[in-house]
Amino acid sequence: MIRVDSNELRKQVLNKFKAANVNDEQASIVTDVLIYADIRGIHSHGVLRVEHYINRIKQGGINLNSKFNIEIKKPSFALMDADGGFGHAASKYAMDWALKTVDEQGIALIGIKNSSHTGALGYYNKMAIDRNKVSLIMVNTDPCVIPFGGKRSFFGTNPISYGFPAKKDFILGDMATSEVSLGRIFTARENNETVPMHWGVDENGNPSSNPHEIRYVVPFGGVKGYLIMTMVEAFTGLLIGQVYCNNLVKMYGDMDKKRNLSTFILVIDPAVYNDLDTYLNTVQSFIDDIKKEPALKDGETISIPGERKEACSKIYAEEGIPLPEHIYNYIFNK
Repeated sequence: MIRVDSNELRKQVLNKFKAANVNDEQASIVTDVLIYADIRGIHSHGVLRVEHYINRIKQGGINLNSKFNIEIKKPSFALMDADGGFGHAASKYAMDWALKTVDEQGIALIGIKNSSHTGALGYYNKMAIDRNKVSLIMVNTDPCVIPFGGKRSFFGTNPISYGFPAKKDFILGDMATSEVSLGRIFTARENNETVPMHWGVDENGNPSSNPHEIRYVVPFGGVKGYLIMTMVEAFTGLLIGQVYCNNLVKMYGDMDKKRNLSTFILVIDPAVYNDLDTYLNTVQSFIDDIKKEPALKDGETISIPGERKEACSKIYAEEGIPLPEHIYNYIFNK
């Protein structure tokens, strides 16, 4: 692994996208989302993806000319057609609309259809947290997860994320509804690591610890994770895009086709229910009370969702972001 300063990495990734004819604004957004992920240790959604995005651009699978048009349906409701453009840009623009609207209406819901890969959802929740707003985001993805009781993929990893600001800290949960994201399997392949047997199955539906053999991943928590995975699909592919599961354009196939993923973004102003200080103090009290609870291991403290990632970002800001050598070589043209 090679440690790279986050600012230097950002500059190189930005140049890589610009060289692929991505305009300055979109190149900056996509780069910011990737660095956000890597500096927090979410390497499966970081600069590992740059080569794939650029290959997809070259083959026509990402539309660099999307206008990201937003159609207002009701004062608090909107729909964006991303037209196969970068999901990172689509989600950033959608969250910008939601944050402007929530200030006026108290609640904002925007759906995105025909989107490409969105990256780490927590980036967009953090935008809302920084404005003292509550948010919930869901995205559907192309199949790589077996349904509970099945042996071949039907669902995507269908991530869900949420954010709650507090007086001093914040809560930010961001997870795939599969046992792990497919990106975690790719990272294990890159690092030649074995993985837990319960992460995924081979082409015959048998559990495997070899990431090179794993073809599909499984829902987290058995049937309960399967139910939540189905909920995410319902709020995205069924409600927003009318395209679901095995009808979605594949990320690592169909490289010449625009993708048709759907995103659900809900933003709420907590001050609608209480004055803002009361809300922020209540959430902070909740966080503080969790952390006062005794941990299983002596000397440890119970963490809140998002806390470990933020701690990781401080370490990587000082020590640099670790990259596998071949990813470093690709980004830095070595």
